[in-house]
Amino acid sequence: MSKKWWSKVKSVAFVVCIGILLIFTLFPLIWLFLSSLKTRLDMFAVPPKIFFTPTLEAYKRLFITTLIGGETVPTDFLPCLLNSMIEGGLGTAIAVVLGTMAGYVCSRYEFVGKKDYLFFVLSTRMLPPVAVIVPIYMMFSRMGLADSRFGMILLYILVNLGLSTWIMKGFFDGIPREYEEAAYMNGYTRFQAFTKIVLRLVKGGIAATTGFCFIFAWNEFTFASIVTTRYAKTLPPRIVAALGPEGLDWGMVGAAGFILIIPVVVLFILVRNYLLVGMTFGVLGRK
Repeated sequence: MSKKWWSKVKSVAFVVCIGILLIFTLFPLIWLFLSSLKTRLDMFAVPPKIFFTPTLEAYKRLFITTLIGGETVPTDFLPCLLNSMIEGGLGTAIAVVLGTMAGYVCSRYEFVGKKDYLFFVLSTRMLPPVAVIVPIYMMFSRMGLADSRFGMILLYILVNLGLSTWIMKGFFDGIPREYEEAAYMNGYTRFQAFTKIVLRLVKGGIAATTGFCFIFAWNEFTFASIVTTRYAKTLPPRIVAALGPEGLDWGMVGAAGFILIIPVVVLFILVRNYLLVGMTFGVLGRK
């Protein structure tokens, strides 16, 4: 077999593998979207229907409910969506800001107990949520933070702070100290060198860290389902509670799930160039 023919075979095999991978990853999303456009009869048809008459009834039921007397009232879907945006967005932003500063300090300074502190910060992500949900709920209840936006924002900050600190420390370690020393020679203070020089060099790391933290806060279910009940409930536990007169409304689940993934997909598109660097914890920046 000639080298030219072998090269074509490898190219075809590569394209086939990529196609299989795309089908494997995109098929659940496509099926979720199609389910949100089906009627209940089409959804449970055997064999499953690929071609059907689409309808937006599931999306209407998601935002508007009909009472027994025929009166239509808004559902709590929009308030839950707003809660997810506020709690996830603010929790992520504050966690990234604090993690960036903490990562810089851990990268540039030596202090007593530094390694123990870094291990403690990272250990906050080691325990599964179900292992700490009971003490957290009891603590939040006694402090009046249960079912409040402030409490959920604080919770997302605490959970994401360890991840953001470790990722940003890796990026700061990859930046030579000579850049800051040159800035000092030009009359910059340490804070000015940090804000005007260092932060500009790690903006890719900040974007990647923001993406990771927001994805966790946006999709988080365990804490939100236990700590919140009504006023601060986010979208994931609201989707699970999509109960109708005939049980779980799978059309509403599909519609809500499709809406839930849109912000994550948009965020992935915006930070896609930085995700590989973020997953390597800044190792690529050390080259």
